[in-house]
Amino acid sequence: MNFVKSVCPLREHGFNSRRELAEEINRRFDRDFTEKALCSHCYDNGIQLGLCYSNSEVARGEKHWRHRPVGSFQIKKDYVRIKVAEPNHWMQYQRYIWEQNHPGQSAEGKTVIFMDGNKRNFDIFNLECVERSELSVMAELGCTAKSSREEREMYLLRARLICAKSKMLGPKEAAKRHNKMNYERRKNDPEVKVKRAAYAKQRLAEIMADPVRHQEYLEKQRAYREKNRERINKWANERRAYLKENEPDKYKAKLLKERARAQARREKEK
Repeated sequence: MNFVKSVCPLREHGFNSRRELAEEINRRFDRDFTEKALCSHCYDNGIQLGLCYSNSEVARGEKHWRHRPVGSFQIKKDYVRIKVAEPNHWMQYQRYIWEQNHPGQSAEGKTVIFMDGNKRNFDIFNLECVERSELSVMAELGCTAKSSREEREMYLLRARLICAKSKMLGPKEAAKRHNKMNYERRKNDPEVKVKRAAYAKQRLAEIMADPVRHQEYLEKQRAYREKNRERINKWANERRAYLKENEPDKYKAKLLKERARAQARREKEK
């Protein structure tokens, strides 16, 4: 495989196809490689043969007409890319600019974003390197491509705060607190309350229209009330036993209040 590595990329060493490379290896080393076996073996060993075509008319030793030198630009998926190394290593131009202005730092595994949303503004003050987790949180918070620079800065600060809290507390505890915060916010939101009330009214009307479902609904309500009553009675008995054993004064005061409440109820019924 050292010979294969030495002739990559193939186009720049006079090979117009993988078939020619397989024939040259078989001639030199007296092997019996097929083109498919050679490609599979190179793939398993992480060797990139480069793009070449069996029907190419490029003369031996010349570069393919599609070859681009280092420093060339291209646009892919609306992002400008620059060629940084042979045979075919490209990098997003915003990342290249950021790494050139931050020597010793790498954006590998991260994302360089445009703070004003303009993908053609490569000013270093417009570029920000963020973690992918921070980018995901920004999207959850509502950051979109139409957000202004000030909004994007606010979203980024909030995302970094959430990610730092997650690292400090652990992912499970952070997610638990985040879900609780969202629940409290939605519970007190007037619009959410109106939507829930309308949905409950509509669902109750559908149940009342069907006698079978209405009967099932009533039975579920009775079972829920009975279960809730048992839970409350159990808690009240445990509380009364605790007060009687540990706080007799409060227990006596509670008994007097219960007796007075029962007496008032009897008088009201009369």
